[in-house]
Amino acid sequence: MDSVFVEQLKRSRYLVALLIVLHVLLLALSASGNASIGQLLVVGLSLLVTLALFVMLRNRSMTRAVAHTHEPLLAIDPNTGIATEHWYRHMLALECRRSVREFSPLTVMRISMGDQVNREQLLELVRVLSEELSRPGDLIGWDGVHEIGAVLPATNEHAGALAQRCYDHILEHTSIDPSCLWVVAQTFQPRGSLNLNRVQETLTLSMSKLSQPGVVYEAEHATSPDDNMIYNEG
Repeated sequence: MDSVFVEQLKRSRYLVALLIVLHVLLLALSASGNASIGQLLVVGLSLLVTLALFVMLRNRSMTRAVAHTHEPLLAIDPNTGIATEHWYRHMLALECRRSVREFSPLTVMRISMGDQVNREQLLELVRVLSEELSRPGDLIGWDGVHEIGAVLPATNEHAGALAQRCYDHILEHTSIDPSCLWVVAQTFQPRGSLNLNRVQETLTLSMSKLSQPGVVYEAEHATSPDDNMIYNEG
């Protein structure tokens, strides 16, 4: 990425400063006429070496920047088979747009497992969710370090029963401790204010309101006096 190149250039500022000082020194010696040929050669050689180091570092920085730019962004986490955090949020943003465009409600779920869940329990959870959320268009992915999200297009307030069923089946078919399982879900109406940031903020707020592990579901009213069908990127 470009930031890699910029960061490397920042680290090389001491070379730039040294280069400027040597230039000034060389000019001063030449102007005074008191410098010997040997001293001028030493200063000139130092200038060349410093310049070569700077150019080499700059080229390496550009090479790294190009390499990082062309690194593929994985859509699927190879360890779990669900969407990576980057891809999940990218698709969530697209579904927000689609919801507004097609005038269709969107339900988003977030499951927090804490940091005590091991890989075997995580795979069990993913299996249960994949069985429950199997419609075309449903997406399961990472929504944080210890959180898994689910995007459920074209859903309504009855999604609350689905959220509860997912919670119950996770506890029934996995070895996850109930004290480590938090589930929040929200059905969003297709208003212009529906976007990734708003969804993330709403789920985070809902999660913070949970005083103990469990499941909570909320649904927006189908109509509102401030309805706006113009999509806002947010």
